[in-house]
Amino acid sequence: MRLGFAGFAHSHPFTDAGVARDLGVTRIDGWAAGEPERFAAFRERHECESAGSLTELLDRRPDAVVVTVRPALIADTVARILRAGVPCFVNKPAASSVAALAELHRAVTGYEERFLTTSVLRFAPAVTELAERIAGRRVLSARALVRHDIAGFLTPERAWQDDPAEGGGTLVSLGLHGAELLDAVAGPGARVLAAIGSVLVHPTTRSEDVGAIMLGWPDGRVGTIEVAGVGGDEVYEVAVQTEDGVETARLGGSDWQEALGYRATMRAVLAMAAGAPSPLPWPRTHAVLTAATTAATLARP
Repeated sequence: MRLGFAGFAHSHPFTDAGVARDLGVTRIDGWAAGEPERFAAFRERHECESAGSLTELLDRRPDAVVVTVRPALIADTVARILRAGVPCFVNKPAASSVAALAELHRAVTGYEERFLTTSVLRFAPAVTELAERIAGRRVLSARALVRHDIAGFLTPERAWQDDPAEGGGTLVSLGLHGAELLDAVAGPGARVLAAIGSVLVHPTTRSEDVGAIMLGWPDGRVGTIEVAGVGGDEVYEVAVQTEDGVETARLGGSDWQEALGYRATMRAVLAMAAGAPSPLPWPRTHAVLTAATTAATLARP
């Protein structure tokens, strides 16, 4: 199987390529998309054939393309890949603002079954097991905790991720994880009711380093997402309150690629490359992206 990589703006393609090789991908082609230093670093770790443009990458007929360009390039890149008849996976966040999400929606319309974007956490074994555990039980509320220090986003190389105008900032990058977790275990349909963000530890951030998001489902259920861009180890946790107790999943383990859902996500991408439809309906994905981008808008003056 042949996998294309369009862009190397952040760390995910480095992990994705290794996982893809482990799962049987025999050839990787890459287009730098304006990130020559990142692409050079990628090629030091992974055997990869360079393509000088997206057109050249697509002319090599990859079975699927993983997209990790900067947000401003996502909608156009996705549109060109899908129109070429190639399945497409976009590393999060696929949209950095409400306006960017509207552009992405136009690109995906008509090709929904060939498109996937998600937080890898949705496919984490602990999350899928929790969803199975509460299946058939009445859910009253759900909460997610996402902790990932944003110090790396404040370096010159990755500062674009902290910029609300370019990468969306903390509430988009981290809030998306929380919205994905709540959707995965409590179901679709939640809308953002309120959001707040603060700067408590990292004074140079252009977005926020802590925040909270409140969501509601049409049937009256409520959800909360606690975002912490500070601290030591990464923490991802989701809990669901049912009528007869609280069920919790805390992600982690020595095999982090498995525990955080990287392998399961890549399995889904390779299944699409083999002809399967996207495992997530686009309206559901659109709602998750709407939650993250709306929260960021509400939290900032």
